[in-house]
Amino acid sequence: MKVIATGISGSGRGEYLKEVCEFAKKKGKDIMLFDVGKMMFSTAEKLGIKIPEDKILDLAPSTLSYLRTTVFEQILRESKEYENIIVSTHACFRWRKHLLQAFDFHYLDQLKPDMYIVIIDSISSIKARLEFKEAWKGRLKLKDIIVWRDEEVFITKSVADFQKRPFYVIAYREPPETLYRLMFEPNVKKSYLSYPMTHSKEDSIEVGRKDKFRDTLRKAGLIVFDPAEIEDVKLLKLVEKFKNEVEVEVDGYKVAIPKEEIIEVEEDIQHQTVANDYQLIDQSDFITVYYYLPVMSPGVLSEMTYGFTNNKHVYVVFKGPESPFFRYYSTKIFKDESSLFNFYFKEGYIREVPEWES
Repeated sequence: MKVIATGISGSGRGEYLKEVCEFAKKKGKDIMLFDVGKMMFSTAEKLGIKIPEDKILDLAPSTLSYLRTTVFEQILRESKEYENIIVSTHACFRWRKHLLQAFDFHYLDQLKPDMYIVIIDSISSIKARLEFKEAWKGRLKLKDIIVWRDEEVFITKSVADFQKRPFYVIAYREPPETLYRLMFEPNVKKSYLSYPMTHSKEDSIEVGRKDKFRDTLRKAGLIVFDPAEIEDVKLLKLVEKFKNEVEVEVDGYKVAIPKEEIIEVEEDIQHQTVANDYQLIDQSDFITVYYYLPVMSPGVLSEMTYGFTNNKHVYVVFKGPESPFFRYYSTKIFKDESSLFNFYFKEGYIREVPEWES
């Protein structure tokens, strides 16, 4: 299995892929991880060139191309010795307000990857990580980050579509088991989890119940893509709580983001949230709707409609009164969680029927 994994700087790509390799090792599978960026610095050192981290993207395009070519030639040679590899790279760089190419299509053809993935995270989390990196400190506003993240997804998906290979967006906060199962369990079922978010408080009993429901499905053998693992909308809610700057802490990194920087990307966040959620639906086999509120959610109904009209089955856990539209875009409605679990087991979507305490 050969995987090309992309993701912009600060996305947590490197950390996530290391966790996947460690998880795979515990399962008896060895994965060789090729980090193109680190290999380019190492190659330059071997040539007697010491490049500061914050200057490599200022090199002449021909020099960058030479380093990248040398690294991919090495990957092509060494990858023959391994059954499973992940090549960790960028799809593009947003540097000095313009795009730089980050991989060579010739070598992607030579490598013949089986799958493309892109690791993404919330823009506030990316911002926090980048502010603690010498190469990126003070360089990118949220607007730059959200545009770059979108470009990374677009380019990676375009290459995957051209090569007719599977493509997945994976949130940094997804468990490493997600990528492991995509790589080694080709028949595993994948579901997008839809639920009302607008009217739910972050620390509410309902959200806790949703998390429990999601984790129960994952333990039973289903890959579950949860849109809340990208928390961009949460950033907009924080604006109201702070006067001049919004303080964000991620993985021990703290950063203060000016309110005007957040307001500038409000429309981007709103639109990209919809586009990202639809991508997660596209890469799923079906939709699981977990409806725990008595009020109708436009977001949930939109996701149900999108999935239903794009050849996805829509399975719903809902205990309240149903509108005609809600029923129209549902494949099957269950009155409780256990009924859904039994159905999924019979259909072969999960490997066991989990216990559920209401």
